[in-house]
Amino acid sequence: MFHRFSRLSAAVIAAALLCSCAQKEGAPLSSGDSAATLPVTEPTVVSETVTTQTEPPVTTAATESAPPETGAAETTAALGYTIDALSAKMYATDILNVREFPTTEAKVVGQLNVGDEADVVGLTSHGWYQIRYDGGAFFVKAEYLSSEKPAETEEELTIPENYYFASSDDYFFVVNKDNPLPEDYSIETSFVQGSYEMEIVAAYNCRRMIDAAAKDGIDLKVLSAYRTIKYQENLFDRNVKSRMEDDGMSYEEAYADTAVNIAPPGGSEHNAGLAVDIIDRNHWDTYTDFENTPEFAWLSENCTKYGFILRYPKGKEDITGYIYEPWHYRYVGAEYASAVMNSGLCLEEYIG
Repeated sequence: MFHRFSRLSAAVIAAALLCSCAQKEGAPLSSGDSAATLPVTEPTVVSETVTTQTEPPVTTAATESAPPETGAAETTAALGYTIDALSAKMYATDILNVREFPTTEAKVVGQLNVGDEADVVGLTSHGWYQIRYDGGAFFVKAEYLSSEKPAETEEELTIPENYYFASSDDYFFVVNKDNPLPEDYSIETSFVQGSYEMEIVAAYNCRRMIDAAAKDGIDLKVLSAYRTIKYQENLFDRNVKSRMEDDGMSYEEAYADTAVNIAPPGGSEHNAGLAVDIIDRNHWDTYTDFENTPEFAWLSENCTKYGFILRYPKGKEDITGYIYEPWHYRYVGAEYASAVMNSGLCLEEYIG
């Protein structure tokens, strides 16, 4: 997947990095990108993640892709196939697209990586498995699932030629309200977990981190990752409108109030594809007690091994401009992650 925004000169970008200053698929907000309604009473220090938003959205399948027990076998007959109910645990033998319907023309709603477990609930008459996935029932080609888990192999990462990020150093920059993404910012993305995507290198390392946690008995859940500029625009405009309609604010008042709660388009780390919100499997949104979980403890000890830092640490709210977010992690590359975390500084301080 390719996302292109007009390349600034190297000098301009370098200046932006050196001058960056403090002021970026039901809960505290996270770094100004919430899909939920943001509290109007929040002071200027706010949160960047919105936990109920799922960008890109997962479109639940219509009745044709409902689980077999809901009568899908009957409703799908008109489409040329039937579904027999199954109940089995199987494993992906290759990187495998998860589709809304059992055809290669159907929308891709996610991806299984080699070795990922699939909860199979049905088999279509033309050779597709129906699986439980990301809260819905979707389809994968049967030939790429096996009852035996494949031997573990190290995933290879291929970087496109002439890619925007020419080296690992290029990932080490600040993006926030005062330092928006350059107009020519362009990335390719890949899936991290479920329907959530990140920039390809960040995604690769995030998958490695999640897999390593699983081996230690820690089940990490991605709650939000890459978000498009268009999504950010709609989010910002929607919140301005709601303040005008619900709170009687003028446009100027509503705009100013929204601006201290939500990052502007291009000013969010999620727009960069380098930020991920991670919590535990028992919750569906960010919450203040996450810092007291085994999941947070594991991330605190291990995230830097995979190039991630806790982006909005406690005690740095006046500098980052956002509340303490124990769930929000930013990819900066393994070369810098440990140095930043061990310094006790936030990213604005360390780079600035």
